[in-house]
Amino acid sequence: MITVFAGETHHPLDDKNRLSIPAKYRRWATDGDSGCTFVVTKGSDPCLVCYPATEWDGLSEKLLKLSYFKKKNRAFIRALARSSVRLRCDGQGRILIPPTLLEYANIKKEVTIIGALNRLELWDPQTLDQHAESSIPLDDEYFEDLGDIL
Repeated sequence: MITVFAGETHHPLDDKNRLSIPAKYRRWATDGDSGCTFVVTKGSDPCLVCYPATEWDGLSEKLLKLSYFKKKNRAFIRALARSSVRLRCDGQGRILIPPTLLEYANIKKEVTIIGALNRLELWDPQTLDQHAESSIPLDDEYFEDLGDIL
């Protein structure tokens, strides 16, 4: 079955920086006997990206195929891996997000969770509202061009 996250929800962090992952998203991240596990890392945008562990493992396999002799490949893999943390949901479906990741995404208390197909994006609501790409118009020309690809 293909993992497909969609929709948007809003949740607060608790006093210990735990985020409750909505049940509709947790069911896609169930990893056999190990329960619900996500890998959270810095996003390309000022947000956090939250992959189900199985999706992260598939991405890692692809990254391992990049030539390590190329400086850009090493830098990209290093940047992605060094900020990544594997988090298991507790009994209430919460993950404990490290302070360094919350600081990167400017997340203080409220979190906007966006389902982005194979991953979740975790945003500070104000940062998301001010993010330049969020205001890029997706006009008829864009959809026509996309139709050629899809």
